[in-house]
This record gives sequence, structure tokens and C-alpha cells, in this order.
Amino acid sequence: MKKVLLSAVVLSSLSFAAGFMDMGMSGDMHIMLSSDKVLSEGQNKIKIELNKGGHGGADVKAKDVRVKFFMPEMPGMPYMESKDICKKTDTYFECNVNFGMSGTWQYQVFIKDENNKDYKYKGSVNLGQASSMHSHH
Repeated sequence: MKKVLLSAVVLSSLSFAAGFMDMGMSGDMHIMLSSDKVLSEGQNKIKIELNKGGHGGADVKAKDVRVKFFMPEMPGMPYMESKDICKKTDTYFECNVNFGMSGTWQYQVFIKDENNKDYKYKGSVNLGQASSMHSHH
């Protein structure tokens, strides 16, 4: 019951945030991407938090965290992508992503944990829109 209540409080407080957030599970790892501001064309700083077993679980001491954001080729428009190797900060990883244009971008997060186990998480973002509270798998 405490866990459900805590989740409701966390989600309700996050829904008022002006930035971007998306989260979900890859195996037993909870992955949360966030940004203090709404994602937009140009340079964006993205924070990635990793926890074992769910949101608020033990911090993961990953060896390697990488992101790839991409937009598929469309008529009259080439394939675009932005990749970065995330840098470990205090309790999370941080990376910089450059979006070449507005629209919907797909993303993939690649993680290698301290035991060399690989995780992958996928989703999409719409630039210029505050985050919705659903997760992608």
C-alpha cells in the first residue's frame, strides 16, 4: 500500500513538471529519462536514472550508458540521428542530444551494468510537447 501511495505522489508531482520525462522497465532495470526543459530543436541535456527492480530501487552502477535518438527517412528528408555516451554524475547519467528538426524522434538507450549484462530500452519523443505520463516498451 505504501508503494502505491508513493507512486501516486511521485506521478502527480511529476505531471506538473514543465520538462520531459519517460520511464519504463528493461528486464529488472527501471530506466527514467528526463530533462528540466521541454525537448526542442537544437542541443538538449537529458538525464538517465537507473534503478534495480523499479522506480526508487537500488541505484545501478552501470559501466556504459549510451543513447541514440533518430528520425527515419521520409519523402524529401534524410535519416537523422544524434548519439552520445552518457557521463556518470552523482546518482544519474547525463548526455547531450542534438535534434535537427521538430517532430517525433525514436530513441534507444543501451546499458551495460556492473556485471556486463546488457539492457536496451526504446521509446519516442515529440519535440515541443511536455511529456505524457505513459511509458513505452
